[in-house]
Amino acid sequence: MPNPAGAYYDDGLTFWDDGSTYDSAIDPAAVLLTSSEHIPLNSTAMEYWEITKQRAQETLPVWTQYLPTFKVAGQGTAELTALIDGFEPLVQGRTDAQDTYDAAFRAAQDALLRMKGLGTKVPAIIEAHLDENAGIMKDVDDLYATATRSEGTILKRLRELLPVWTRANTVLAAQTPAQDAIVRTVGGVSYTVVSAKALLDGYTNLVKTMKDKEELLDRKRAELRAHDRAADQLNKRWYKAVKASNDPGSDVYEALNGITTEPTTPAPETIEIHTITQGGDGGLQVLVAYAPGGGAHATTKLVKWQVVGVDADFTHSTPLDPSGNALGPFQVGQTLKILTETTNSSGTRTTAPRTIVIVEPVV
Repeated sequence: MPNPAGAYYDDGLTFWDDGSTYDSAIDPAAVLLTSSEHIPLNSTAMEYWEITKQRAQETLPVWTQYLPTFKVAGQGTAELTALIDGFEPLVQGRTDAQDTYDAAFRAAQDALLRMKGLGTKVPAIIEAHLDENAGIMKDVDDLYATATRSEGTILKRLRELLPVWTRANTVLAAQTPAQDAIVRTVGGVSYTVVSAKALLDGYTNLVKTMKDKEELLDRKRAELRAHDRAADQLNKRWYKAVKASNDPGSDVYEALNGITTEPTTPAPETIEIHTITQGGDGGLQVLVAYAPGGGAHATTKLVKWQVVGVDADFTHSTPLDPSGNALGPFQVGQTLKILTETTNSSGTRTTAPRTIVIVEPVV
């Protein structure tokens, strides 16, 4: 088609012999990608916010086509569009906060494991070197009275060990010939009494960082929940108002059939993962702990996982134990994604995946 004003380059109207415009010849359209398998546009297993967003995306074109100027509670298509667009940034913010919290939690756990290892192994080293020193052995026996089974007892054992370790080094240095100070390697790091004290002192900051990141994660989750409620409320108000204001058989009334509505049975509540850590059998399992509550109306509760680069999807599952699950063992270097899934007759809901990389266990 020629340009009525006369052909010239880049006018967007004049075609080359092959049917392309100047613009299309310079900037060709992107080639469409093809796939060997069908990729579903949505799934029955979705997070709660995905359900709301999908319903909003079904509502918007009907609202725009049939009632573009209609507003409910002062809100119209512009507000619904903004709510739809607002989901992804909030989801990404929650995911980022989830990852930073997981990293902070694992750093604190790592420090605890290192302190537990020192509190267990160093007294045995002292005993091996100085079992004839009655004073030192009395102190070591006192250490063994504290079992290292919790955060508090791990810290207590190391706190009480440090002065005994220092005195043992003094006794070893006074021997003829002088003996080296005690050093114990844990998780690839060699600890002296000085660096062990630094590990203990630094634990407070690790806990503070972990708590700060947990608070951030809680806030990001709350922001996404609030946004979801706002979108869900606008969807439902509009649907109710339009259905009540129009008669069956009208175009807009019939168009409502294309919008997903909630079933009469309440959807199953999700069960949030609180933490995932490496440990258990040989230190190569993944230990999953869950947040209290959740799971209401669910008839099936599963924890599911996939090994990234090996599994195409979350193909592995086991019944969810509210007290926690131990998955695996896995191989060092594998990356796992883990989520929970709840199901009833109304459908299936999942949580956001959590990620962990299996590393060499600290022993």
